[in-house]
Amino acid sequence: MSIFWKQFISGFLIIFLILFLFALLVMGELKDYDKSLTKERLLTAATLVGEILENSIDIDDVNPAEIQRRVTELGQKTGVRITVIGENGAVLGDSARNPAEMDNHLGRPEVKEAIANDIGESSRYSKTLEREMLYVAIPHRAYGNKLRAVIRTSLPLSFLQSSIHPVERKIIYLGGILTVAALLLSMALSKTLSSSLRGIINTSEELAKGNLDIRIPATKGKSEISKISAALNRMAQNLNELFKQLSKEKNQLEAVLGAMSEGVMVVSREGRVIIMNSALKKMFNLKDDPTSKQYWEILRNRELTKLVESVLEKWTPVSREIFYLYPDEKHYFANVIPLDSPDKEVIVVMFDITDFKRLEKIKADFIANVSHELRTPLTAIKGYTETLEEEAYESPEDQKHFVRIIKRHTDRLINLVSDLLVLSEVESRDSLSKENSVNDFEEININELIKTSLDALRSKAQDKGIEVSFRAGTDVCRLKANRFLIEQMFINLIDNAIKYTPENGKVEVRISRDNSHILTEITDNGIGIPKEHLPRIFERFYRVDKTRSRNLGGTGLGLSIVKHIVIMHGGRIEVQSEEGKGSKFSVTLPAQEASAPGGAAYRQDPSRPIMPDE
Repeated sequence: MSIFWKQFISGFLIIFLILFLFALLVMGELKDYDKSLTKERLLTAATLVGEILENSIDIDDVNPAEIQRRVTELGQKTGVRITVIGENGAVLGDSARNPAEMDNHLGRPEVKEAIANDIGESSRYSKTLEREMLYVAIPHRAYGNKLRAVIRTSLPLSFLQSSIHPVERKIIYLGGILTVAALLLSMALSKTLSSSLRGIINTSEELAKGNLDIRIPATKGKSEISKISAALNRMAQNLNELFKQLSKEKNQLEAVLGAMSEGVMVVSREGRVIIMNSALKKMFNLKDDPTSKQYWEILRNRELTKLVESVLEKWTPVSREIFYLYPDEKHYFANVIPLDSPDKEVIVVMFDITDFKRLEKIKADFIANVSHELRTPLTAIKGYTETLEEEAYESPEDQKHFVRIIKRHTDRLINLVSDLLVLSEVESRDSLSKENSVNDFEEININELIKTSLDALRSKAQDKGIEVSFRAGTDVCRLKANRFLIEQMFINLIDNAIKYTPENGKVEVRISRDNSHILTEITDNGIGIPKEHLPRIFERFYRVDKTRSRNLGGTGLGLSIVKHIVIMHGGRIEVQSEEGKGSKFSVTLPAQEASAPGGAAYRQDPSRPIMPDE
């Protein structure tokens, strides 16, 4: 049942019940009042009759006929039944019946009460008149307080009812009008109240659903409903502001946690995951939502779970370096800290230190490699220098031989230091922002740059009888780059091809343009590179054949320098090689649309090889 009908029915029943009880009370009071008036009337009539009949009753020789005559006259005039009862109970006169036919009235209740208390009253059924009657009786006493008769007056109860019926009808009519008014009033009040309550209920339900923007329409007045509505509106507004603030803080927290490179996880006192950021999910390769799961289901590392268990048990912070072997080798530094909160939560912060460990290893390897590379030539230089200083040689030819060895190791040191400086410069440029890195870029013709590099290596190729050819496409190959570094890159690649190609071998440099990229390929038919060494050939100081590389004057830094130069210019480098059949290095760089000086496009006949002696 709706609120309206509940309020309407309950309000109407209450008002109707009040009106009904009020009407009953009024009619009852009217009946009592009318009965009281009738009683007074009968009592007055009885007193008057006693005074009128006093002379006829007080004598010893009572004349019943006279009394009957006078009683009949008085009854007709007053409209009241009058009965005169002798001291022995015999009816001496009655205005409504023949006394001779009437019973002895000494036992009537009103007569007994009148004799005993000077006034008697009774409402009962009259067998003589065959109707309900109201009787009032008083004793008539002679001198000396001697009872001479009892004078009784009576009226039918229907006389009372007939006098009060018009009033009752008016009361009932007025009650009907008031009932209809109560019905309409109850309906109006119920509608107003139910509308207000429905608004309050709907608002409460919407608030429970999370709709904090809803408001109850403002109502005038200072009623309780208006106060409740205003209080609910204030509560909704405060909740909305609080929710927005909490939502803002939550979004800020999620943004901070999402932007952190460190993995963060909050664990409850019971060991369930409350919060986990995306960095930690990525660390543990989690796809599903880990919330409400046990932390040991997520971490799956005995050392780390022991740390969390220790903090949950002892409530003291701990930290340790953790190593993960699967799916990849990873090093983490874990901080497990108890939070000073009522819920006794623990926060786990994971720092990925894999790169730091790798850099430490690279640094250690670099220092070891540099030390090794420097120690060997320096030791040789010192030894041969001391030999020359002590003149511990047998002939001038030995002296010249020692000097050549010192010169060769000195050149090796110079090459090593030079390559280290170039590598340091390239790496420093690579670590700078792109805007700063391209400040010294210029437009260069890569065809001409390759020809310059070939000219620089012509004598070395001729000494080994190696045929070097250069084939260029018909398109102009221009790009924005650092001229010195690009030239250094080509010199290193072509020099390596010449170094590791046997005498009378072939080296081919081919350049072509594909859409917006320039592809340069350096191919040789030299000794090649074993397949297992290909992934590491661009590492610093890595050599496939260390003895052969040192004899050829290599520093082990050339390909590392080439890789950094290519990356710095936004390109990529690939290698294909087969042991005993040669190698092919492919360098892809972004091209630029440009024309050759003088407005003519640069062209090179692809069928004509460029020999080192050109």
